[in-house]
Amino acid sequence: MAVFDYGEMQDLADELLTEFGQSGYVRRTPQTGTAYSPTDGTPVNHAATFAVIDYSNRDIDGTRILATDKRVLMAVGTLTITPSPSDLLIEASGGVYKIVRVAPFDPAGTPTHYEIQARR
Repeated sequence: MAVFDYGEMQDLADELLTEFGQSGYVRRTPQTGTAYSPTDGTPVNHAATFAVIDYSNRDIDGTRILATDKRVLMAVGTLTITPSPSDLLIEASGGVYKIVRVAPFDPAGTPTHYEIQARR
């Protein structure tokens, strides 16, 4: 039985998103202090490569996924963090999205890309 190389799949996803996507940032604002009294630190931009796509009409339910939400496919590539719903997504044009949901595509524990639900 042949073993599938998911590292190769990650490389392919990175290559396609680099060729057809855009460069931007995942902006993370670290918090210090306690859970009851958090203090925001200085925001840090983490370089990212991604493609922003509209959701299909069949996916939009008006509650969990809004008509204005975007599906973002993000390369794992050189990204130094795992995106989270507390982060912002910054497009090359300067557009800003709030990350609503992050779903890593990671068969056999090797992430090949992230699928993100983003909202303005």
